[in-house]
Amino acid sequence: QAMVIQHYFTVLFSLVLAICYSMAPPLPSRPLGVRMLGNPSATTVVELFQDLCCPFSCRMMTALTSKGGVIDQIHADSSLSGKIEFIFHNLPQPWHPQSPVMHESMFAVAVAVDHDNTLLLEYIKAAYAAFPSFQDKYVYKKSRVDIHNMCASIAGETLGDNLGGADAVRKKVLSHLSFDHLTDKEPNMALGEATKHLKFAIKHHRLRGVHVTPTVFINFIEAPDISSGWTADQWMEKLRSV
Repeated sequence: QAMVIQHYFTVLFSLVLAICYSMAPPLPSRPLGVRMLGNPSATTVVELFQDLCCPFSCRMMTALTSKGGVIDQIHADSSLSGKIEFIFHNLPQPWHPQSPVMHESMFAVAVAVDHDNTLLLEYIKAAYAAFPSFQDKYVYKKSRVDIHNMCASIAGETLGDNLGGADAVRKKVLSHLSFDHLTDKEPNMALGEATKHLKFAIKHHRLRGVHVTPTVFINFIEAPDISSGWTADQWMEKLRSV
């Protein structure tokens, strides 16, 4: 009888494990984030948790990517070129309700360009350049679809020359932001791939304990001294000290 009971519990435990494994959450099929320099053998990895609707994130990205900025200086410095990688991570800030919509739109762009890091960095820079148009004062009356259209237009204008024209890019991005699949039976199924990537990004920053934007990590350790107000020279001094 004891053997029968033991066998019963062994079978029950196996069934529980099988159910748990079958209910395991999906995992991303690629590393998260946008690689800004494309240095796979980098010894110093700088992670930027940023919001597309944050003025401080915008200021930091400008210091990094503007002409003569941090990235240009890294390329010009033989002691750093090839050794540094910057990774942009999406961190929506929902007290700006347009922010999650801007981020889901960026993930629609990511799907549309097959997660090409070079093209995504161009989109990020263009989105920050258009940041004033997305501030609360100017979008509080706009719908989610209105903001999708604004973001898709940015993608078209920025990436169209490489991908068959602005209108083609805009339509492709919007195809990943369509609600046409929703029905009365399934009215709340979100936006497919764009939503899936948004969920991964949110889970990631929660697991890392990141709340404020921008937040910077260097080699997986938070660097709280790095400020959105830093100049390119301050960045370079920090990078050379690592």
